[in-house]
Amino acid sequence: MSQIIRNRISPRYFQRDPILFNNIKLEPDKAYFFYIGDIKNHGLNAFLIPYLERIYGRPVDCIALVPDVLAHYGYPNLAVLNKESYRYHADKGMMVNCRPTAGQFAQQISASLLAQELLENILSEQDFVYIYMFESRPEMTLVDGERVKLLGPDPSVAHRFNNKIIQYQMACEVGIPVPEGLCCNCLEEALDSAQKFFRSGEEVFVSESYSAAGSNSTFACSCEEIQQRFIETDQPYLVTRRVPHSYDPTVLAVVANEQEVYVASVADQRMEENRFRGSTFPTVLKEEVVKQIKEYTRLVGRYMGSQGYRGMFGCDYIVNDNGQIYFVEVNARKQGTTLESTLTMLYSLPGHPSLSEIEFCAITRGRLPHGLTEMDPTRSEICWGTYNVKSMQDIRVVQKFPYFQGEAEIFRQVSQAKGVSSRAIVEDHLGPGVYQRAGGFVGRCISVGKNFAEMYRQLEKRETQVKASFRPWHH
Repeated sequence: MSQIIRNRISPRYFQRDPILFNNIKLEPDKAYFFYIGDIKNHGLNAFLIPYLERIYGRPVDCIALVPDVLAHYGYPNLAVLNKESYRYHADKGMMVNCRPTAGQFAQQISASLLAQELLENILSEQDFVYIYMFESRPEMTLVDGERVKLLGPDPSVAHRFNNKIIQYQMACEVGIPVPEGLCCNCLEEALDSAQKFFRSGEEVFVSESYSAAGSNSTFACSCEEIQQRFIETDQPYLVTRRVPHSYDPTVLAVVANEQEVYVASVADQRMEENRFRGSTFPTVLKEEVVKQIKEYTRLVGRYMGSQGYRGMFGCDYIVNDNGQIYFVEVNARKQGTTLESTLTMLYSLPGHPSLSEIEFCAITRGRLPHGLTEMDPTRSEICWGTYNVKSMQDIRVVQKFPYFQGEAEIFRQVSQAKGVSSRAIVEDHLGPGVYQRAGGFVGRCISVGKNFAEMYRQLEKRETQVKASFRPWHH
């Protein structure tokens, strides 16, 4: 594979580490932190650097360890580790992007000789190092809490709150409306519970305890459909009535303790059945509905804070035509809208602490910075939309995408432009010659503008272009 760079890597790594790309080079005058997660969230690291430079008193840079197999990489100090993709390369000489779960990737990095030696080298030059993850995971064992610190929520607390059954019970306990349903101990109970709704001519939503972006969950209108989708008989399931609705708002917030919760943004999700595909901002919901959604989110955040959760989290809701709000789920991690919300705050609230600084203060000090202001999610001079192009079948990419400006750059251009302005880009496109297993990202489309209709038109144009860039992979 032409993308493998073996200089600067000890040969012993290749006896055990599934390294597909590496351009990491340490400089003695810099301090470093680690980013561990999908490449699509790499842009958040730039907002953490200024705050860490004040702490270390010298230039700070990021070392990124990601699982994404791309034809080209535009970031310095980045290494790609992916066990399943590496097997394809070793056995067949193919560039195949296989997306591990967050837990699997954290486990791979924890066992990585490259990560361990990088930490050793960095800690010889600085007293401690932060590991910054998009999602805190119990499988990340490199953290010792003293010299290697996790910059994120406590992994065990986060894992508990990512449980869909725990979330449903929490919402009921704090008095937030939820779709009618039951927490079931096994598949047989789930089928019995669903049957009660089917007799009334209603559909149901069924989810395993852990599910994200539509995985491990489904809508169903018969017991046969549930049995076709789920095979594990002895695990818990959540079964709820499918509520007809028109809006799918998503909220990004930060909790610092059992009282302090900062609501950063409210955006509208684009859902295809039960699968998340992207979001738009500002929300189209009425002010009174948004106000109530924010208050529900504060209730959730305070409950999480009382259980020891510190850091960013997201809440998803559904809203029907009458303005009735129902809680759907908590994401005990950063949201897919985190970078866009951070960039919107940068230009909407100049001089305000960044979302990364607010999160850092919440995690390390257990409080929010003083004098915070929340954005109005119903009005904004900047509007944006995102769309994640995924393939539900195995594909190969045949088309090269031209280089666009990065996401931070298009936000800057639009915010500083006079009159109507819009920009749309594609980031993290796999690139020609790369194969993708079903369910993974092919590319992310981002559009930013001052006019919602024009912004959305450009977003759809990029979406169409990415969907035309790949073909089915017959193998």
